[in-house]
Amino acid sequence: MLAGYSECKEGFIENFRIVDVRTLVDGENPLFEYELNIIRVVSYLELGEKAVICCRAGVSRSNAIALGVLAYYFKIDFNEVELITSKVPICNILLPHISALRKLLNVQDRSIISCCAFQRNTT
Repeated sequence: MLAGYSECKEGFIENFRIVDVRTLVDGENPLFEYELNIIRVVSYLELGEKAVICCRAGVSRSNAIALGVLAYYFKIDFNEVELITSKVPICNILLPHISALRKLLNVQDRSIISCCAFQRNTT
């Protein structure tokens, strides 16, 4: 289960712990992959560390995990994706990530997808 994580970058950048989520694919992933990545970030936050979540392009996968962390750890409404899109204008979380996070976090379906797509198309 953890084999892919051996290739992930580790360390710090400007006092932020790097959490590399490139093990997720831009498509369907097992729910435990999302859970594991969210737990990775949360564990650093609980230790009082700052974390930066990264993937290759910074468009979908890292933003999906950031959304999961905000909803799970910070108890922010899952559908308040504007917090992410205001900081990451290229945010465009793909539907499979949204669906998996909804299932994992037991969130009811609402219009988060159109918000991400709209934000991406207007920049």
